[in-house]
Amino acid sequence: MKLVQIKIVNASMGNINTIYKFVFLFIASVISTTAQVSPGAEEPKTLEHTFYVAGNIGNDLTGDGLKILNTIVEASKNDDNASLLIPGNFLPQKGYEKEGERENQQEFLKKNLLDAVQEFNGKVIFTPGRNEWTKGGQNRIDDLESFLQDNQSNIEVWPDDGCPIEQENITDDIILITVDTQWYLEDWDDHPNMNSKCDIKTRERFFAEFKDDIKDAHGKTILVSLQHPVMSNSKRSFFEKIGGFSVQDYQSKEQSYLRGRLETLASQFDNVIFISGLDRNLQYLEDDGIPQIISGSTGKPQKLSIRKENEHFGSNKSGYAKIKAYKNNETLIEFFSIENSDQPIFSKTLKSDEPNWSEIDFKTKEQIGDTVSASIYTEEETDKSGLYKSLIGDFYREVYSKEIKAPVLFLDTLEGNLQPLKEGGGMQSRSLRFIADDKNEFTIRALRKSATRFLQATTIKDHYIKDYIENTVAQRYAMDLFTSAHPYARYSLKHINDLLDIYAGKPEIFYIPKQKALGLNNDEYGDELYMFEAHVGDENKEFERFGSPEDIISTRDLLEEMRKSKNIRTDEKEFIKNRLVDMLIGDWDRHFDQWRWALHTQEDSTKLYKPIPRDRDFAFPNYDGFIPDLVKLGLPLVRKMETYDANVDNVKWFNLSGYPLDQRLLKTLTWEDWEEQVEFIQSRLSDNEIETAFKALPEEAQDETIEDIKSSLKARRDNLEDIAKRYYNYLQEFQILTGTEEDDTFSIERKDNGLTEIIMINEDGKEVFRNTYNSEITDEIWIYGFDGDDTFKTLGKGNNLVGKKTIFTIFRIPKKLNYSIIKAKKTRSSILLPENGW
Repeated sequence: MKLVQIKIVNASMGNINTIYKFVFLFIASVISTTAQVSPGAEEPKTLEHTFYVAGNIGNDLTGDGLKILNTIVEASKNDDNASLLIPGNFLPQKGYEKEGERENQQEFLKKNLLDAVQEFNGKVIFTPGRNEWTKGGQNRIDDLESFLQDNQSNIEVWPDDGCPIEQENITDDIILITVDTQWYLEDWDDHPNMNSKCDIKTRERFFAEFKDDIKDAHGKTILVSLQHPVMSNSKRSFFEKIGGFSVQDYQSKEQSYLRGRLETLASQFDNVIFISGLDRNLQYLEDDGIPQIISGSTGKPQKLSIRKENEHFGSNKSGYAKIKAYKNNETLIEFFSIENSDQPIFSKTLKSDEPNWSEIDFKTKEQIGDTVSASIYTEEETDKSGLYKSLIGDFYREVYSKEIKAPVLFLDTLEGNLQPLKEGGGMQSRSLRFIADDKNEFTIRALRKSATRFLQATTIKDHYIKDYIENTVAQRYAMDLFTSAHPYARYSLKHINDLLDIYAGKPEIFYIPKQKALGLNNDEYGDELYMFEAHVGDENKEFERFGSPEDIISTRDLLEEMRKSKNIRTDEKEFIKNRLVDMLIGDWDRHFDQWRWALHTQEDSTKLYKPIPRDRDFAFPNYDGFIPDLVKLGLPLVRKMETYDANVDNVKWFNLSGYPLDQRLLKTLTWEDWEEQVEFIQSRLSDNEIETAFKALPEEAQDETIEDIKSSLKARRDNLEDIAKRYYNYLQEFQILTGTEEDDTFSIERKDNGLTEIIMINEDGKEVFRNTYNSEITDEIWIYGFDGDDTFKTLGKGNNLVGKKTIFTIFRIPKKLNYSIIKAKKTRSSILLPENGW
């Protein structure tokens, strides 16, 4: 966002430190300042939507709160498209009464709240806050939501069900994200059924969803409505400044972290505006280009401390904020007092930070030619001393600065009229998603990764560091660390995947120049090497490369479906084959988001999902220095980063990222099934086929490093049975079994010779799981029952027990628990009722 115009008018005013992956310590601090301003900006054209903001109205519903609502309702009569945002505290402080004691309160709310907004010319959007959260938790908020919406048609409560976040498309170019910040600050132990109706179960998942929602709105105006502000110029007491006594204090550890994370995530994208209503005043301020609007002036005024002249605004007058959003991502922000609703006491116009097209050097196809020689890094970036190389390693630096001849891609020459859809990428990668006229989607992904994204995601999550990290030692070391992964060897997998009948993308390397088809993204994309491929998602489900399934879903959605019903299963043999390929190529970073799942409904109506691997960023890695080895001794979490050679040194550490999903999905197959997949891979992947696979690489990249990789790949293929056997045994040592949200019955029977058979029967009486465990191999089994009226039975006496006993533990995740236990010989069982957050 950029400031275009500001005019001043009289208004009454009333430890970050973290370890960089390979031993580098980075410290950043952000200091924000403030100021005072006001009205008269010229309005841009093409008004799309008008938003009014008034928080804290519940603090004085019969006084100033009612006056503000009446003034807003009157002003809205001049609008074609409008919404009223009420971010928290729309009820008096005691909140919504419990059932049986609400009659008087409901009459009060009908008269002073619902009737007051009945004539508003648009939708009224309530977001729960401190006053709305009571001991009744989410159930009470759900009841309040029903009462409000059942009694008035123009009312919405977002997010609904007491959940943390909701995204709504106001227009094609305006996105509203509502966030219940009190959900985050609540003590979840006070609410036994916390998040039972929400897809988001953890605070960390909330942050991920917030980032995804902003990323999905790429190129649009994004309004984030939430009660607690991410920045504020309200005065704080001495005790509040040093952390306060409550999570509700502005500088409390919990609130500071929440504010920092939200602002940091928003800072990575354009056109994000925060709107809040907790502070009892009117404010406009910004930090790192992120605007914050505060409109909550009902109740005892809260004093202000404006520190940045001619940039920030604050007033203790009773009033409201008005936001006019325009089609071209321009936004006019105005504040009005109820004393004079015709003349704003402050106004400011924000304009999208679009590139200056006249300053971009767009070269034509004829000027560039069909191919371009380019490298990922410059020679200067990979030129390291002998001492540096001996300490850090050689990695694949020289490959990164070696120029390859790549075909040039102008996106407007592809079929489908590709248009930019949204920015993507994870902790390191930089990518853009495009959509074609037929709704198929494609991705360009830069071969040069982002050190800033890596450091932001892995070190400092609650302060935006881009402006502080550029051209620093930490950034240079992060960029160098990326050279431990071979940039081109992964493209051999196109042939290997075809050989092994694995569904996967087929990426191609191009040089993509800056061009008008990149749209607003020319400031950060273009004039470098990219990978181009079809996006792995349901919009491309008809593609043969993904198996032409009925649908393609994420791992998170798959696990959610599996929790709801046992009529869903994964193709375990295919997943084993894919996981063996991970070990074959040394790709240690196989966390749950590296997979998508292709649906193929079977004749018996069972939903069978087949795996589709993604993002082979860490295939054939090289960590050959002294310091990487030293770091692994002190930091177990990085022991998974093994240098690629003839074997996997430690299957436990190597599979650290993939183990949780393996543990969840690989439940019914025996060693013979694993062995079958090993033999299949070995029979298909001959030496000649390996040679053929690597011919797909750019000719300039087929150097001695590729010869070493091919040699190790052949040796690792021959050692694959040993690798698979070691990992299979490790998986069997500890087992987790899960039920569903239906009424499930678990039968656990101790049999002779140290065997334990576990059977699961669904509520229709159908057996959906059966497996036998040997106490010589399996030490412990955990059984999770979810919602529903579940039954757990332990049976059998057993004899001739072999080795140590098998222990099983039953976890019950609310609500009701029905179980019967008959003690099995030398079997220890327990029932655990875990706290919220599972």
